[in-house]
Amino acid sequence: MQSETMPSDDDAQTQDKLTQAQLTAIENEIKSSQPLTSQLLPISALLHQYSTTAANEQQQSAGFIQSAQFLSTKYTSLRRVRGDGNCYYRAFLYSLCEHLLLRNSNNNETGGLKEFSRIKTTIVNSLKWVCQFGYEEMTIDMFYEELVELFDFIETSLSAADNNDKSASTSAGAAEDESNRNNAQQQLHAKLNEENSTSDYCTWYLRVLTAAQMKSNPDRFLPFLLADETNMMMDIPTFCSREVEPMGKECGMVTVAALAECLGVKVVIEYMDGRLSNNDNDAAVGGIDIGRSGEVVNHVFGQIHDENDEDRDRICLTLLYRPGHYDILY
Repeated sequence: MQSETMPSDDDAQTQDKLTQAQLTAIENEIKSSQPLTSQLLPISALLHQYSTTAANEQQQSAGFIQSAQFLSTKYTSLRRVRGDGNCYYRAFLYSLCEHLLLRNSNNNETGGLKEFSRIKTTIVNSLKWVCQFGYEEMTIDMFYEELVELFDFIETSLSAADNNDKSASTSAGAAEDESNRNNAQQQLHAKLNEENSTSDYCTWYLRVLTAAQMKSNPDRFLPFLLADETNMMMDIPTFCSREVEPMGKECGMVTVAALAECLGVKVVIEYMDGRLSNNDNDAAVGGIDIGRSGEVVNHVFGQIHDENDEDRDRICLTLLYRPGHYDILY
């Protein structure tokens, strides 16, 4: 009887190198084919994606086609986000910055400016706060500074837009104002699409804010973990170290809620999971309402129930969820 030959250390190292090379090749392919955030696309691109599915996958895609048709009645555009495990945080970041930039530069209302000031103040004051929950300032300061600088950029753009508004009394002035706004939006898009730069740094700091929010109120978030069989044996710190803080870890409902509540914004997520409704009656699968004829159910996070005048000025971000992935809706 021949004894099994155990792989040598050299064989194991060779296999590790091959595995890493394969992972690097996949990562490079994703980078070459998917920008961090795409240009604005018509909502019809969503329907086209599923309508051109191969015949053997059409039955599986039927529910997505139905849902895409429904979403086209509610939204006009979408922006795709790279599928690298960071898509929720990246979509949140891009949508938040874009809302703040365009909301204020297009409409210089007191409420909008107050909302920008509120969120920026929260971010500026966040470094000392998150350090109360086990983070070292020297370790996270660089990432924090990147997010603060991003908001400084938005504030500078808003100040320039405000000055232009005051001088745009002629058609030429109005045209220049519009040009400056478009330029600011293009600069923001370019900044948030630089590889290994602003978007990644800010995305990781949003993960830190999410984890700190969960640690600051464990009684609020622990029930989410207990309801999930894969996480029910973890406490909040363990969950954060394994599922929130590492880049590339996908975002679940508990982390969506935590980040929305941390920054005091409302997040509406349209859940497009491919469930197929065959009639116009309310349907339910596994106790979850899937609506009428492909109607996509949405969930709202960070919702303020006692909406006074100040609360009604809060930012609302709208994202699209498909299994394991988030994009931005308009």
